[in-house]
Amino acid sequence: MTDSGKTYRIAAASTDGKTINEHFGKADSFLIYDIDSTGWSFVERREIKPLCGSCEGHNDESLSASVDAIADCDAVVAQKIGPTGRRALTLNNISVFEQPDVIDNVLAKLAAYYVKSKKEKEK
Repeated sequence: MTDSGKTYRIAAASTDGKTINEHFGKADSFLIYDIDSTGWSFVERREIKPLCGSCEGHNDESLSASVDAIADCDAVVAQKIGPTGRRALTLNNISVFEQPDVIDNVLAKLAAYYVKSKKEKEK
């Protein structure tokens, strides 16, 4: 990674560290990556309390804690994100992507997306 462009921080919901295969509300951790025009690098694994342990619903406090745990991220990628989580993330300026796939594939797509978005903003 270089200092030549903006770096974007991504939170990935994964149970195995290889694929995006976890629902946002069931995630007990997020893998944090930084991406830029040259690629990506792993930053850390952040442990959190799952938002919906039994999926009988969740409360505002749990939702806030989950969003706060990734507040420094530009985007979150999960297998699925419900409307309540999507709304909370969006209101906190965190982009939401549902993309079940291999993490490297998803990060490559996001890097291309952010590079393209940055070039379009510069026009």
